[in-house]
Amino acid sequence: MTQPLEVKTWNAEQQKQYLALGYWHRLSLSTELTNWCKQYANNTAIITGDKKITYQALNQQVELLAAGFYQLGVKPKDRVLLQLPNCIGFITSLFALLRLGALPILAMPSQRQQDIHALCELAEPTLYIVPNKFLGTDYQPLVDNITSSFPAIQVIHIDTEQDPEIALASYHSSQPYEVTEAYYLDPAILLLSGGTTGTPKLIPRTHADYCYNARTMAEICQIDGNSVYLNVLPIAHNFSLSCPGLLGVLSKGGSIVLSKTTSFDEAFTLIEQHKVTITAVVPPLAQLWANAREWDDTDISSLQLIQVGGSRLEASIARQIKQAMQCQLQQVFGTAEGLICCTRLDDSDEVIFNTQGRPISPHDQVLIVDEHDQPVVAGATGEMITKGPYTIHGYYRAAEHNKTSFTKDNFYRMGDLVRLTPEGNVIVEGRIKEQINRAGEKIAAAEIEQKLIDHSQIESCAVVAVKDSRLGERTCAFIITDNKQITLTDIRDFLKQQGIALYKLPDQLEHIASWPLTSVGKIDKRRLSIIGEQQMKINQSQNYFEKTINIKNQPLDIAVALINANLNEQYAVYEHNGEWSVGLDKAAQLFVYADKTILHYDGQQQQWNEPEIIDNINAALTTLPIANWRAYGASKFELAHIFHDPDYLTSNDEIVLQLFIPEQEARFTQGQALLRSLSEQGLSQLTAIVENIDKQNYQSNDAKNTFADSETTIRETDAALYKEKVAAAVNEIKTGQYQKIILSRKVPIPADIDLIASYQLGRKNNTPARSFAINFNDLHLIGFSPETVVEVNHQGIVTTQPLAGTRALIKDDPEQSDRLYNELINDTKEIAEHALSVKLAFEELEPVCEQQTVTVPEFMTVSKRGTVQHLASRVKGKLKPNLTAWHAFKSLFPAVTASGIPKREALAAIRQHEASKRGSYSGSVMIVDSNGSLDAALVLRSLYHQNGQVWLQAGAGIIDQSQPERELEETIEKLSCISRYLVIKEQQIMTGTEG
Repeated sequence: MTQPLEVKTWNAEQQKQYLALGYWHRLSLSTELTNWCKQYANNTAIITGDKKITYQALNQQVELLAAGFYQLGVKPKDRVLLQLPNCIGFITSLFALLRLGALPILAMPSQRQQDIHALCELAEPTLYIVPNKFLGTDYQPLVDNITSSFPAIQVIHIDTEQDPEIALASYHSSQPYEVTEAYYLDPAILLLSGGTTGTPKLIPRTHADYCYNARTMAEICQIDGNSVYLNVLPIAHNFSLSCPGLLGVLSKGGSIVLSKTTSFDEAFTLIEQHKVTITAVVPPLAQLWANAREWDDTDISSLQLIQVGGSRLEASIARQIKQAMQCQLQQVFGTAEGLICCTRLDDSDEVIFNTQGRPISPHDQVLIVDEHDQPVVAGATGEMITKGPYTIHGYYRAAEHNKTSFTKDNFYRMGDLVRLTPEGNVIVEGRIKEQINRAGEKIAAAEIEQKLIDHSQIESCAVVAVKDSRLGERTCAFIITDNKQITLTDIRDFLKQQGIALYKLPDQLEHIASWPLTSVGKIDKRRLSIIGEQQMKINQSQNYFEKTINIKNQPLDIAVALINANLNEQYAVYEHNGEWSVGLDKAAQLFVYADKTILHYDGQQQQWNEPEIIDNINAALTTLPIANWRAYGASKFELAHIFHDPDYLTSNDEIVLQLFIPEQEARFTQGQALLRSLSEQGLSQLTAIVENIDKQNYQSNDAKNTFADSETTIRETDAALYKEKVAAAVNEIKTGQYQKIILSRKVPIPADIDLIASYQLGRKNNTPARSFAINFNDLHLIGFSPETVVEVNHQGIVTTQPLAGTRALIKDDPEQSDRLYNELINDTKEIAEHALSVKLAFEELEPVCEQQTVTVPEFMTVSKRGTVQHLASRVKGKLKPNLTAWHAFKSLFPAVTASGIPKREALAAIRQHEASKRGSYSGSVMIVDSNGSLDAALVLRSLYHQNGQVWLQAGAGIIDQSQPERELEETIEKLSCISRYLVIKEQQIMTGTEG
């Protein structure tokens, strides 16, 4: 064995005692792994995707990779920075480095430039192992920064999107190598400590103490060869590496299942598929999983134990988790520096729900002390200090910090305020250190303060933790500044530019005139936390007042009557899934331009100017000071050019998407109405109006469409010109310029049309996927959309519904309709066109969805929409956890059935062939909810009214088999869905009588 490194360690007597007790082994972690792999050779060690890797195979991969690292020049005691997500590459790299006696530095996938830069300065790694991309994050800019600042560091890129075995295979070597086994009290691993200064501190865990930590937790959790452990948290966390985590499970011959994300639908599927018996999560995640079990019916009955740790777990939430997950719950509390406390599997629910358990080793020494390091009276609250057989005696290369973090008797100051029950269980009350525990991630207040004070307009600042029901603690920044217009977004943007990781950005910003001070003149941060909590409640979003009433009229009729009651001039009606949602008047408005997004609220406006449009939208909606809002809006087709064509030149003054959040809202379903208003008075007024409307009995009369020339108009307007354009497009397709294009024609309506009456009559005679009536700002349109662009629910399930292939549907002639039906499903041109559309929708969903979740649950059915029938399919996937509904919208907009394939080339061709901008046509009308859901209808089968003009517009999908006459006929069929129901103003289509 090599001689021990110069690190502060246990004295000779303690070493002798821990060896005699069997706590420590005179072995390196690498030798421990080799022994486990021999003992459990044929057991499954790792399960990743559809692969199962035995202990024997794992040992072989580790040996090959160790030889490869050796050939790269990695030597014993070299530091190597390992920043990989949960993948086989992390595991084999970790053990290969241990086999060489190198010292892995375990960085989190979420850490960014500032943290990684500081780690490189502190530990001077010779090698940096990092992914190319992970969950949408491109690590190349980070790697470029590190290699330019530290040119001596070698970099290994791991492609985590591919098979990690293949990604690492190029580094495998069969060349023999020889290294001396590491000394058992040498540091084996450098873990990261979430300190209070912002400067990363590295925790040197030795081979002996860390293996003891993992084995002991495995025994407490009753791990054996039948155990299956689901790794959902990053393995680089101490919790999921050794409590019992990867090391503890492998020490007992169990199996590790790797999850790429913490998403419950991925986790639950893995639990069911692999009969998982144990997993570990942080409290916010555990609560999300418990909530999901209210409706999720995945079979997770194999799960025997769920560990919850990383931050304090409230008793009420603990009860909810155990009941929802139907398995034993274990609270785990501790520190990567050493001491672990946990409840035991046979503890009572009272102990499990209300305490954080007790130390795992009989030789853990725990004292609860006051500010003078004197023991407090039994049951009183004080600071926890500890030492024992697996708690460090000092940080790596941090002599000055060690003077304050450890007592002269080598007790480690944990910084937690705790009290002990008579039975010796720990109850955590809070923290002494100025460290924020945000959803299990430790954030140093000083790190954020040091950056904020560099802001040219901030005179002074303080960052504190504020209680948060979802995160445990949120980060709140207080600033003193003359510029009262500085917003939370400004602060977050500034810190991002300084290289601060996203999870460290403040969640709350408060302006303050002067600091509350303690008796010795220091900023009273405890008082600031109270102020932050109070201010959060005061600032908390405006809430809607709500009331549910019964209604007897049809939702369509009562929604139309509400609009006609002339409450205001601004409204939006959106029908989806049996609900007519009506937004009235505006409380806030959002205007999206190519280069900016502007939010108007309460007489003020905020602006975002990020280069990515959806980043601006997400940021703006996040700041909305209204709770449980629903936004109504629409996007122009020209937004598609900005999304997909970098050569497109647009005026930055053009609004391409706009939303409004209503002051009042009514949601009508069969027999019921949910009424909402931002004021009690407004709710009372709305309720009175709706109840008065509902007293009427609405019955359709025999009103006819008085626009007698509609059929002639839609058949003859620009018919010859349209056929010429179709022929030209077919030639372009045949020469390979693109595969498909939707060309439209615009048909002016020379009559004064009543939009709302036409909407009501048209809806009664159509069966759309969505219907809408919009009247706000410059948008005036009604429509009966045959398909959605995208549907995203609050769970992140994304659906799109491509329609392509059309024939007429003749209500009075079922035989002719059946003949056209058979013609449609057997038409090779229509089938080819539809298949192309489905293929593209599938390809567009894949980049924004979790791997292998994109499916086609419905393929080439026939959907009947008013006077037409279409070939229809449905494509579905699960949104990646770091993305929002707006990412899905960008990927899918415009609908392929309204643009073409490929989109960029088709968009350019549309600009060439169509005389004017499309505007609302083939754009979208949408509702967006504060819970993350979004429902966007494709604007087709619509009537448009702008600048005193009224028109219809429809298109047809052109491919190489298209015939101009047939494509013209398709536009006529589509236009007929709405043209025959246009109502001239003054003509009523319904009557109301008292009843």
